Amino acid sequence: MRRWRSVAAVVAVIAVAGLTGCVPEEAAPVESASSTPSITVEMPSSTPTPSESDAGASVAANIPASCDDLGIASSRDETVGDLTAQHADGFVRPAPPNAATKLSCNWIQEEAAAVLLIISTASDAEVTTGLDGLASEGYQCQPAQDFGAQYCSRPGDAADSEDVIVACDDVWIYLETVNVDARAWLSDIAAQIYG
Repeated sequence: MRRWRSVAAVVAVIAVAGLTGCVPEEAAPVESASSTPSITVEMPSSTPTPSESDAGASVAANIPASCDDLGIASSRDETVGDLTAQHADGFVRPAPPNAATKLSCNWIQEEAAAVLLIISTASDAEVTTGLDGLASEGYQCQPAQDFGAQYCSRPGDAADSEDVIVACDDVWIYLETVNVDARAWLSDIAAQIYG
C-alpha cells in the first residue's frame, strides 16, 4: 500500500511541476523500470505508415492517362479551351536519354495560337543528364519553388512563343506555347504530377 502511495505522490509532484512549467534541476529520471509507467498507443490499421520504399517511389504513376485530365479544369479551359485538340504523335523535342513518352497533347487555333505538351519518363539519373544538356540549347534553369522541380525556359523559335521544361525525379514535362500564356496551367500540372 505504501508503494502505491509513493507512486501516487511522485505522479502528483510531476503533474504540478508540469502545470507550472518548472521541473527542479535536481530531478533525475527514475532508474527502476518497474516504477516508470509506460503507455502504448496503437495506430489504426487503416493508417498507412511511411516506408523506406515510399521515399523513392516513382512520380510517373501520377501522370494522367488523358490530356483532358491534365491540371485543374478551370486553368485547362482558360489555357486551351478555345483551341482545337490535334493529333500529337511524332513531335521531337528536348528529352532525357532513353525517355519514354507517356502523354502527348497538342492544341491549335489555326495559325494564331498553339500549345504542345509532352510528358516523358526516364530514370532519375537520365533526367539529370537531360537537364545538364539544356544550357547548350539556350535554356535557363532554376529551381521551381512552388513544385520542387527544375524549371527551364527559353524563347521559342517563332514570335511570341516559349519553350519550357519542368523536370524532377523520373518525369520530364515539355511545354511549347505560341501566343498562349500556359504558366498557371503548367504549375497545376506539375503540382498534380510531383505532388
